Amino acid sequence: MRTECRLLALALAVLAFVVGGGCRSPDRVSGPVTLYTSVPPGIIAQIEAAFEEAYPAVDLRVRRGGTSDVEVWVEEDLAAVGRVQADVMWVADFTVGEAMKQRGLLLRYTPPEAEALLPTLRDPDGYYFAARLLNMVIVYNTNAVSSPPTSYRDLLDPRYRGRIGHATPVISGAFHYFVGTLLQDPAYGEGFLRQLAANRPSLQNNRETTARVASGELDIGITIDFTVRNLLRKDPQAPIAFVYPETGVVMVPSPIAIFKDAVNLPAAKAFERFVLSRAGQALLRDVAGVVPVRLDVATPPDIESITKLRVIPSDPAWIQAHHDEIRAIFLEIFGEP
Repeated sequence: MRTECRLLALALAVLAFVVGGGCRSPDRVSGPVTLYTSVPPGIIAQIEAAFEEAYPAVDLRVRRGGTSDVEVWVEEDLAAVGRVQADVMWVADFTVGEAMKQRGLLLRYTPPEAEALLPTLRDPDGYYFAARLLNMVIVYNTNAVSSPPTSYRDLLDPRYRGRIGHATPVISGAFHYFVGTLLQDPAYGEGFLRQLAANRPSLQNNRETTARVASGELDIGITIDFTVRNLLRKDPQAPIAFVYPETGVVMVPSPIAIFKDAVNLPAAKAFERFVLSRAGQALLRDVAGVVPVRLDVATPPDIESITKLRVIPSDPAWIQAHHDEIRAIFLEIFGEP
């Protein structure tokens, strides 16, 4: 039944995209188009299926890994042939989009669908756009934590010593953005990180953090909101919940962009438009549990709108410029994962 529902949602998303005008000339778009991405495999597989349903003459070729892997592939391409051998990039955080833009690797292109995005979710120069939101929430085991936390500072409570977990900037682009954001904020800064490290957190990726909290190995942690939604979708009885900190949440925009040397530019533009369309964002919400970047697409049931969140301000350009410093500060405080 779950598979049938997803197939129905997939068909409806494609139909909405075609009827809504996002796919006016699918017969004119054809051939292979290559995507370098860090979007999880189960999610990108369904986006791929929906896109190819809308554009049957296009073959979306997905190369998937972590955000750091995508950066390595780009460097390898440039060293080998002097150009990126992909058409589109979709990774974890804006700092990568900013870095690629500054190096002159991206195409300046603003799809019509981008007009539905808040200004903070768009590169002001039109090179990259948020395609999904990775909100860094506090996750907790409901059997172990009776009073839900309201701030990242609640994680400094000594009772969580050795029972807390989160990712590292070494393995997670989203967590790198999280750390970079807190380092910019005078209310947190390096002092907060040192206090957090004193609670001896377990270091692993975001998905593993969520799983370990649900299993009871950990009591509490920091993770991406959709990892909790996806776990609860598979196991509704799991003793796990999450909160968006009332005092401010770090919101990580996940950018999509087209490489300037894209071989199949029509298909690259079509893919970016599909992901940013109402149908694409609804599909991401339904299959991945992510908060849509468009305000005209309903959010998951546990949050009304991204406009309701109090967000800790981030400066992607600053985080990108201090990339190595952010990682070095984290490793000096927390050690290697």
